[in-house]
Amino acid sequence: MATTKKTTARRPARSRTTTPRQTGTSNPSLATRTGKAIAKRPVASAAIATGLVSGVAAAVAGFFAFKKSGKSLSEFSGDIATSVKEAAAETSERVKDGLADAGTKAKDTVSKLRDGLDGDKSQSEIAEEALTLKETGKKTKIPADPVIEGQTTGSVVH
Repeated sequence: MATTKKTTARRPARSRTTTPRQTGTSNPSLATRTGKAIAKRPVASAAIATGLVSGVAAAVAGFFAFKKSGKSLSEFSGDIATSVKEAAAETSERVKDGLADAGTKAKDTVSKLRDGLDGDKSQSEIAEEALTLKETGKKTKIPADPVIEGQTTGSVVH
């Protein structure tokens, strides 16, 4: 049996032009996309712009400091690295001291609260408050133990 070749219809060759194609809104330009992003998220865009400006300013300041120092790049970067390490060590030490102080204060406050002491009042303020309460006859709002109440009023509780 004889085989036959299957022929397919060929498309005509596309003519190539040097003029750009009109794409519409399916492929917006970078400027259009950036404008839309800024309109959608103005705060984020402002933060990014501020970060970029700060980075450029830091780079310019670093460049001028390097030129003014008269040192080689390795000497200048070594000095910068040393000062950054010292500042980090100092900050770390301050944080550790602050945490230790906060822990000590918290333990003192908790122990005073457990003991029933008011750390904000001095002895004289406490005594004055007790005398005022005794003179006016007012009782404290804190419920007392019957034994302690009996001792303060003079009656004996058995």
